[in-house]
Amino acid sequence: MRKLHLVTGALVAYSFVVSLVPTTLSYLNPEALEDISLTSGSLARQLQLSLLFLVAAIVLYRHRRQMSAVVRQLNPFLLLLLAYCLLSVLWSPYPVVTLKRVIILLGLLLVGLGVSPVLAGALQFPRILLATLMAICLLSAVTALAFPEIGIDPVHGTAWRGITFQKNTLGLVAAYGLVLWVFEWSRGEFRRSLCLAGLLFSAFVLVMARSSTSILMAVLGACVYGYWQRRWFTGDFSNGILALVALLFLLLLGHFYYVLFGQWLSWAELAGPIAGLFDKGTDLTGRTSIWHFLLATFQQHPVLGIGYGSFWLGEGSPAQAIADALGWMPPQGHDGYLDLLNELGVAGFGLFVLMLAWHLRSIVQLMRFDRSEAALHLAFLCIILASNVTETDFLSDTAFQNIVLIFSSTSLSARVFMLRQRHPGARVPAPHLGRVPGLGR
Repeated sequence: MRKLHLVTGALVAYSFVVSLVPTTLSYLNPEALEDISLTSGSLARQLQLSLLFLVAAIVLYRHRRQMSAVVRQLNPFLLLLLAYCLLSVLWSPYPVVTLKRVIILLGLLLVGLGVSPVLAGALQFPRILLATLMAICLLSAVTALAFPEIGIDPVHGTAWRGITFQKNTLGLVAAYGLVLWVFEWSRGEFRRSLCLAGLLFSAFVLVMARSSTSILMAVLGACVYGYWQRRWFTGDFSNGILALVALLFLLLLGHFYYVLFGQWLSWAELAGPIAGLFDKGTDLTGRTSIWHFLLATFQQHPVLGIGYGSFWLGEGSPAQAIADALGWMPPQGHDGYLDLLNELGVAGFGLFVLMLAWHLRSIVQLMRFDRSEAALHLAFLCIILASNVTETDFLSDTAFQNIVLIFSSTSLSARVFMLRQRHPGARVPAPHLGRVPGLGR
């Protein structure tokens, strides 16, 4: 069992390292992020992913009896969504690209099953994630201080990027690290001095990355977790979660209204003071222009979409019309919701919404047993939903937050299944932050 935990822990760490740390030195070139083409691809990256998926498949095969029941408990809409992405090969303008990206998603699902609590223990996923993120933050700090020509983002002045792709990536690493340290503080299983040091270090790296979006996500995640894990909050927590989801839904409706009509309750007056605090304009650094063009493109194929992963493929791709209008080629639409609508259409987007609803249902079920763990998954979900308003991570191959969402989904399914098997009929949270005695960790 110890060897199994080491293997699953390595899978978690390796998955996130691949998503956050460049595999080549091309990132040293400030223009590297703009050099996007249909033929781009790293052999080293392909080998890394192949090794990752192969090890996960071996782990699952060797423990197929334990995993067979968990597979049946997976989020059914996640499986349907992946099937729809595969089906879009039939109408995608680049079916080979679509097929490759679907294979990556299926591989990540295999890894997610391999690191689920049935094999890895209840808290191995968040704790290995925390250790990985802190290692990246530490190496990034050393790189930024000792080798500023590498560790400082060349496009954003004094902002740190460390060993990651850019400052926003490092900021997101620190933001998740901060939320995870809050999680460990609340559980009381680590020394408070260690948790405090981790919190302060994460906050320091977050500030040095100069990523306003990541700062907002850290505050959001910490607040969501802090509220829903409270011991004395013993009322109908499902109503509170529904209220939070309703608020996020209203914010998204307002966002789409602005995209459609170019204004939202006097956008400049409403958003101007907030944007000014973070030294940004009300056009969200040019994102709104991309959104308008992307919405017009979506209207050309509203039902089925253009095909999964077949739009933002560089020069000569379907995104060329937007690049011609803007004068430069964006790597993405900087809005996960609009990108999903454009690639998967209303049909695929509907499956995605149902997948999120099932995911939320699983969080509510877990809250009956372990409130702090469920609150952590809820914090992750809120960060992902909020950050995808200005960045695209939904179903984006090995994007960090896409991996977090997939691993969170498989972990929730396995955890709820295990707890229901051992505590049938349980309806209320267990004492001491919901920890269930005797469960493997």
